[in-house]
Amino acid sequence: MSTVEGRDVRPPPQGHYDPYGQETPDQGQDLYWDDESEFVTARPVGFRVARALVAMVILAAIAYVVFTTGRNWFAGQIDPPGEPGASVQIIVPTGATTADIGSILADKTVVPNSTFFRYYAQWKDLGNFQAGEYTFAENMSAAEAIDVLLAGPRQIEFGEFVVPEGLWLNEMLDRIAAQIDGITATELQAVLDSGQLTPRYRPEGNNSWEGLLFPSKYFIEEDVTAVELLAKMNDEFARVTGELGYGAADRVHNLSAYEVITIASLVEAEAKTDEDRPKIARVIFNRLRDNEWLGIDATYLYALSDRQAELTTDLLNSDENPYYSRRRVGLPPTPIAMPGRASLEAAMNPAVGEWKYYVLCEPDGTHCFAETLEEHNLNKAAAEEAGLLGG
Repeated sequence: MSTVEGRDVRPPPQGHYDPYGQETPDQGQDLYWDDESEFVTARPVGFRVARALVAMVILAAIAYVVFTTGRNWFAGQIDPPGEPGASVQIIVPTGATTADIGSILADKTVVPNSTFFRYYAQWKDLGNFQAGEYTFAENMSAAEAIDVLLAGPRQIEFGEFVVPEGLWLNEMLDRIAAQIDGITATELQAVLDSGQLTPRYRPEGNNSWEGLLFPSKYFIEEDVTAVELLAKMNDEFARVTGELGYGAADRVHNLSAYEVITIASLVEAEAKTDEDRPKIARVIFNRLRDNEWLGIDATYLYALSDRQAELTTDLLNSDENPYYSRRRVGLPPTPIAMPGRASLEAAMNPAVGEWKYYVLCEPDGTHCFAETLEEHNLNKAAAEEAGLLGG
């Protein structure tokens, strides 16, 4: 090392200086780093391109599988795989919308999806299908089901029969048989006993159909069978009681739906006017609440199967029959009549009041209601004086 004017003079490094005075090594000169982590492995450009292509192929394959699966699923909602199956008879009710029809068809497994059926019909600009009876098949495409609807309902001839409210079961069966040729009351009873139909709300172990077929006017095909006829009445009873909230009877009244139906039958047997029905229902609920006997004469007539039976003092004081209600607390074991909608509604929605008694007090069938026995006796004396109780 040499010194020039007090400064160190070092030999120039092997290399050259750039214009900014930065020393750069010559090519081929060894470079040194203190930390091995400073080394970076440089992969060839071709490797990175290949890896990107593989990733793209994988993503494309996944997208294809998802797309194909989704497309097949959507297609299956419009046109399910396989051939149409067993025939299905369906009645399209009057006023049914395309959405309503789609729900009916999906429930009967005619089409796989009611929403896609509705969208398909809208896409085809089709709707306002005719009400009536149609023959479909299970596992149909939306197009096939719509073709059936476009062809129109089956042309059938209808008959009718009427069942009034308040009849006993045996009276109802006789009334139906008298209106329909070729069907007997014995045949109808045999169907009910056969187990082919399941009544709604009837408790296990109870075989009675009393009070569980809806009284109404029915339109039927001329060649209707006993099973089909009773199925209509059973379905209508389920529909009406469902609308009136009988599924929640245990929560509303702390009674089973069957017990509330029994109350409705008592109301049907006792009430003469719609205004009285909720009040009579309230009397029954109040007496049950206070653990008192009901004292309803109609239960005796039902037990005797004789509407003209004489209710003697000995009979009214008897407790030999579970339907006798003057010496037994609680409801009879079954309904005692076929309740109509008004009585079924009254039993689910009784009037508000503390009445315990009622007695006929007007010629039109109106009853007078009382909270105390003293008040009831006054009402009863007035009714007797007016000749409404037969003395």
